[in-house]
Amino acid sequence: MDRPDNTSHTPIASPPPASTARWGRSALAPLITTATSLAAAIGGYRPSFLRGDALAAITVSLVAIPQCMAFAALAGLPPVHGLYTAVVVTLVGCLLTGSIHLHFGVSTTMSLLTTSAFVALSVPESGGPLGSRVQIAAMLAMLAGLIQLAFAFGRLGELVRFVSRSVIVGLSAGAGVLIAIGQIPAFFGIDLAGTHSPYEAAIEKTHRIVQAFTQHGASISRPALIVGCVSLVVALLCGKISRWLPKHLLAIAAGVLTVYLAGWTSDDLKLVGTLPTGLPEFSPPPLNWHAYRPLLGPAFAIALVGMIEVCGISKSLAAQDPHAPAKPIDPGQEFVAIGIANVAGSCFSCMPSSGSYSRSALNQESGARSRFAGVASAIITAALFLLAAPAASAIPMASIAAILFVIAAGLINVDYIRRLVHSNRADLWVCLATFFATLVVALEVAVFAGIFLTLALYLRRARHLYITQWVGESNNTHATEGQSLMAGWQERPLPSTAPCTTQHAVSFLQIEGNLFFASADDLQDRFLRVLAQKEVRVLILRLKRTHMVDATIMHVIESFALRMAADNRHLILCGLRPRMRERMAAFGLEKTLGADNFFVSNSKPFSAAKAAIHRAQTLVHAAPSSGVSV
Repeated sequence: MDRPDNTSHTPIASPPPASTARWGRSALAPLITTATSLAAAIGGYRPSFLRGDALAAITVSLVAIPQCMAFAALAGLPPVHGLYTAVVVTLVGCLLTGSIHLHFGVSTTMSLLTTSAFVALSVPESGGPLGSRVQIAAMLAMLAGLIQLAFAFGRLGELVRFVSRSVIVGLSAGAGVLIAIGQIPAFFGIDLAGTHSPYEAAIEKTHRIVQAFTQHGASISRPALIVGCVSLVVALLCGKISRWLPKHLLAIAAGVLTVYLAGWTSDDLKLVGTLPTGLPEFSPPPLNWHAYRPLLGPAFAIALVGMIEVCGISKSLAAQDPHAPAKPIDPGQEFVAIGIANVAGSCFSCMPSSGSYSRSALNQESGARSRFAGVASAIITAALFLLAAPAASAIPMASIAAILFVIAAGLINVDYIRRLVHSNRADLWVCLATFFATLVVALEVAVFAGIFLTLALYLRRARHLYITQWVGESNNTHATEGQSLMAGWQERPLPSTAPCTTQHAVSFLQIEGNLFFASADDLQDRFLRVLAQKEVRVLILRLKRTHMVDATIMHVIESFALRMAADNRHLILCGLRPRMRERMAAFGLEKTLGADNFFVSNSKPFSAAKAAIHRAQTLVHAAPSSGVSV
């Protein structure tokens, strides 16, 4: 649809005023940014935004109601708690976000992480020592929200960058398979009562379904299968006809109509049942931290995935929207928004929540012009719930299962995986490992496994050093390129450990890469090869193309320098940045090597390298009885 012209208005998500600059390094900076952003959004609202916001709010609400009920059922909670979440969390989150289109509420991963926590803690449907499932879900939301606020106030927003897209794709694909397997009983009307399994994740669900047939004499329910197939066909056809059709709502309506025309009741197939009337009451979870300590692991996984989702969705939609403000998405503000939304939701019996990509994308496509479209959708959802709660009791669970089948299929990004097969095998292994982890272990464990693999892959790539060694000497003082600087020198291939065939006393070692603890062994091995080359009296180490030097590397350099000095040999460092030189001096390297053996880069090309070569020649000629010709 066409959108109103946006050329004359001030972006409502404009940067905070200069008066807040002094808060830039404060822990309260994300909170100040959130408050000023909200004030700017209110002050910058234009009447021309109203049409797009209203249409988007109505459209998203019609999708959110059946979707959130389905997600609550997926988490093993009464469907009404999905509606509570669609009201409270959406209202608070959309009010505080800095994104125009981000829509908060229940998502697939949040539902799966919630039910995974129930399985890990062995919480039956009737509740356990920690309380009912509703209470545990609320406490998970509370803990996750507090963790997200701690990340925001600790200025840790950049940490979400360390979770690669390959992990998210693998996690989403695994979640899709988990959803599909988990909804088979409801779709086919299979009763799993009395079944149990020692396994987890997809294996556990599959084992219980097999048990139901082989040990408990279960059979497929014909009414449930018919209703599920009708809803599934309607959802797929609506998706093919137009993205604007509320396919989930129409699929549920088709299921309800089929049940009514066939004259079936709750004795023939499972229905949602009577929903509470009225909005959720204020009932914060009991703050018994010792009792809820086992929830910290799942809550941290929920918090982390939630932060990744809100930042990823916000940035993705902002990049696609030509009307979005030029200001980049602030992770701190988004963490505050989802953190406060989860804490507020926990006080109204809501589920753990994050951003919803499907509803956020629909919000954007429907013409939303401000964050208030999401706020309006929460209000409309509440009104529709109050009006339609009695009718919702007739919704068959098979229809909800059909909706979740469609959602599950959309979570498997076949195109991205195909690209990885042909382009990047390392990322492919990370993606596949995360995918299979979701099928065999608890989902929060799969999340941490994927993050660990990502970091391991990064360290493996980052630790590689590119080292070039020359031996000889040069009087070329007019070099303008790296190779011409080394004219007259002999290049020594990296793997070689044999002594030089020419008796030159100066070796020039150029290093490219990240010098940190993971690359310490490679550097130390190279130094050992230099020590074995007894004819080399002076080693020049050029660090111009290195990006960092940590304490482990400086210790390796110091140990090497001491071993060189013990044999009346020398180490010179050149190409240093001023800040790098300061850190080395503070570590004590200047005292070990001597201040004359440090050469800092300046604006003149190769000036530090030339000075280092001149210094090396001086040291060689000054060395008593070196026995080496130069």
